[in-house]
Amino acid sequence: MSVAHVLVILTLLADGQMSAAFVNTESAAACEARAGSVGAVLRQGGADVKQLRCIPSELRFVRFSHAKAQLAPRHAYELVLGEASLALNPQTSVAECEAFLRRADAPSEVERVCVTSTQSLEMP
Repeated sequence: MSVAHVLVILTLLADGQMSAAFVNTESAAACEARAGSVGAVLRQGGADVKQLRCIPSELRFVRFSHAKAQLAPRHAYELVLGEASLALNPQTSVAECEAFLRRADAPSEVERVCVTSTQSLEMP
């Protein structure tokens, strides 16, 4: 049985903040295919891509809109990335998130990053 995967795209913005975008896919193969095509487009466009990663997850994200990205509000999140886990914790601001991460003990098997995104989780 195929497990849903999320393509996590981390890019560094001109202001130094890490931006996250999320693509819902139905399987590992579909995610890897999207990662290849999305990565090529972003790099060709000059984006500073820091990470493209497929993670098994049932989280569903509101679809990213290129047309509305410039005007959409940006949300701050603590992004927790594991080999087989993905969590998104809303934060008041990136600065508050970074202060929290400096105080927190993070397990070595996960990566924690403070990001902004125009996307949010879909509500069931």
